[in-house]
Amino acid sequence: MIAAAPIIAFFDLWMVDALVAALTAVAVGMVARALPPEEAGHVSRLLRPLAIGLALPAIWMLAQIVPMPPASKLSHPIWASAQAALAMPLKGSISVDPGLSLLALARYLSLAVVLFVATAATIDRRRAEWTLHGLTCVTAVMAVLLILQSLTNLPLAESSASRARIFLQGGASLGVIVAAAGMIRAFERHETSRVKAEASLARFAQDFLANLVALAICGLGLVLGAGRQELFVVICGLGIMALVVVARRLALGLWASMALSSLAIVIVLVLAVRNEGRGDLTLRFANAPASLVSDADRLISDTGWAGSGAGSFGALLPIYRDIDDPAGELAPTSAAQVSIEMGAPALWVIVIMMLALAGFLLRGAVRRGRDSFYPAAAMSASVVLTLEAFCDAGALSTATGLIAATTLGLGLAQSVSRNARQQAS
Repeated sequence: MIAAAPIIAFFDLWMVDALVAALTAVAVGMVARALPPEEAGHVSRLLRPLAIGLALPAIWMLAQIVPMPPASKLSHPIWASAQAALAMPLKGSISVDPGLSLLALARYLSLAVVLFVATAATIDRRRAEWTLHGLTCVTAVMAVLLILQSLTNLPLAESSASRARIFLQGGASLGVIVAAAGMIRAFERHETSRVKAEASLARFAQDFLANLVALAICGLGLVLGAGRQELFVVICGLGIMALVVVARRLALGLWASMALSSLAIVIVLVLAVRNEGRGDLTLRFANAPASLVSDADRLISDTGWAGSGAGSFGALLPIYRDIDDPAGELAPTSAAQVSIEMGAPALWVIVIMMLALAGFLLRGAVRRGRDSFYPAAAMSASVVLTLEAFCDAGALSTATGLIAATTLGLGLAQSVSRNARQQAS
């Protein structure tokens, strides 16, 4: 399914989301039948805390479509206005369009299930290796398409060329991370083989150079197609992964590693605060047209703490758009879209959840012996996704979501070895 991500980037439609949901249901059935009881128990213990966190946004999306009187404090003002204009009783809700909110909920649940399936499928070490290879190949293809899109303006989907570029950027950003993880994997496997007197220099060179080429392709795609904001975010992600590798090499331990990572995050925040942009924080680093940023800023100002309903940004934007503004339904940043649709409190709850997930993966990366690059890559990906959400709208696309969910699932699956879990229990 992740192999279709490059194509989905050009056709990010509700019909594609329905197909993804159907394929996800099939994948769940296949994994449920093939998963041994021992692996199933390990997956259950790993995902139990995560499932609670993932349920919170879904519960809030459902709450947004619950019918309520238009005069209710939580109900969106548009329902009271519609009732007055039509002179007939109506049922209101937090969402301005419950139908769109249901579709957004379905997309969210599909991607959450992809994360669960990826975790279950990559518990096995060999499947984890193949998944990492697959992610590297798919993101490299997305980067190649981004390069072509930047240089030649691909005619595949002219009406959505700008959308496709943003979505391909998201894949290329994660591609840098997974390719770097592949390089670390090749180096560590070579070290292990040397200890066992089974080292093959040719195999090491092949694996290492293949991932290096993939990283270079993804990096070139970002240089050509992304802005300074996205490049800065990816560099931060690579830097945090490098800190984890250094901490493990120097045997600094969990607390020292967390201190180093915290210092890196503080440095990033200090650099971000120095930005002199004005307006809402979710728009301050937006790599988007000024007119779209201005429209979104006014939308945020008019949105209450409960939001306007998941999936409603595209329906509300035309109300705020000037006649000369370019058409489009994409938000300037994913953070702004979440703030408008779900409310500002929900946005910061999600940010805290992503940082908590990064902390859990960091602990797994430091405690693991071999294969620590899996949780390290997932931790770096979670940081990249969080920071990039304040730069563009790629994080909420289906294409980027598939890559992200698979990467995070892979890291979670390998964050705790089954042998260590069995000894602890």
